Amino acid sequence: MRVLFTMHAAAAHLFLVVPIAWAMRAAGHEVVVAVQPDIVDDVTRTGLTAVPVGEPSNIAERLASIPADQQIFGSGYDIAEERPEVLTYEYVRDCMAAFASPLALDLITDESMYDDMVAFCREWRPDLVVWDSITFPGPVAARACGAAQVRSTFGRDHWGRMRSLFLRMRAERPEALGEDPVADWVTAKLARYGCAFDEDVILGQATIDSMPVWTRFPVEHDYLPVRYVPYNGPAVVPDWLRAKGPGRPRVCFTLGVSGRDMWGGNGSIGAADLFEAVADLDVEVVATLNADQLDPDLKVPDNVRIVDYVPLNSLLPTCAAIVHHGGTGTFGTSMAHGVPQLVVPARLYDEGGMARQVAEEGAGLVVQPEELSTRTLRENLLRLLGEPSFRENADRIRRVAEATPAPHDLVGDLEKLVARHRAETGAPAAPAAPAAAG
Repeated sequence: MRVLFTMHAAAAHLFLVVPIAWAMRAAGHEVVVAVQPDIVDDVTRTGLTAVPVGEPSNIAERLASIPADQQIFGSGYDIAEERPEVLTYEYVRDCMAAFASPLALDLITDESMYDDMVAFCREWRPDLVVWDSITFPGPVAARACGAAQVRSTFGRDHWGRMRSLFLRMRAERPEALGEDPVADWVTAKLARYGCAFDEDVILGQATIDSMPVWTRFPVEHDYLPVRYVPYNGPAVVPDWLRAKGPGRPRVCFTLGVSGRDMWGGNGSIGAADLFEAVADLDVEVVATLNADQLDPDLKVPDNVRIVDYVPLNSLLPTCAAIVHHGGTGTFGTSMAHGVPQLVVPARLYDEGGMARQVAEEGAGLVVQPEELSTRTLRENLLRLLGEPSFRENADRIRRVAEATPAPHDLVGDLEKLVARHRAETGAPAAPAAPAAAG
């Protein structure tokens, strides 16, 4: 069958689904990845086929130029909000409305991506569309061409949690039964292509969830669990990483792919704070920072190695701990290798929530940005390295993750979902690829 993957112009979101896309390809299915031109080269470097759709996003430049009150971050609403006293019906309704607007979802994927996605899907006729959970050209195009469609998460599913909460709270308020800002937003998108609204356009016919089971919210929805498999992009393992280590604990420091690509290199942890915290410790720190993330006047301690890039999947098996910002890919790779985590959470999506859960599992520690100092970094890092329980619990959650179905196990579930969709809707299978000339 033909399978289309799509996500907005963020390489970190692409990297989360590469193992799944390759599992589909290895099973004999035809796979393409439809993305904005910004990350077409990132797609082709994975060995997958890219289809450019829409105008360039230029999201980093636009975010830097847009005032905070014109972005979701300055709206006063947080999709990851979990405090019961804050989650009134009005807050939940207005929070989802703020995301389904030019403040957020319409900022990252504009109408040009919708138009090109629909045109391509109507021509290519995929059997299945797999869409990143904030990239709505995916389900709209699937609806327009009759394909089955599933979401893929990039963290804990706060969108699904908030949607479920909104519907439950609205049902308790007869006067609010006509209110649904997200449905109104999606309906307007669909109407442009002659399609009617369906609830599954908001949450997918199912959701591929690569987060561990202990992070999942109690949402009544068809989740397809899959093991997180690290993919870091094309890379070469450097000689120093293959050589025998220095005989002291190695610590990784990273701000992630998105921090570098989308947020101007800025992150929740300053290199100066970390360097001062570790300067006299008997550790080796590998800091994955480029020139834009380093002050040229900053003195680098002798026990810190600066590398522009090294694949975390190769580096972390040699590490006793990692210090990071709380991104999904960094968390997942750390979990996959059983590495204790010290998280100073950024404030972009759910970094704070994930950091709390890692700490609750005993596999890491959290330093809030407002509490960040040389002293707090040093004290928490020493705890992480010195107390065996952190490594033991990190290894435990690694084993839990390894018990989750791998991407190749997911292929059969997706094939069955497409078969059910065809049976229920009468949608024909996509045409077979032309046979090679003999």
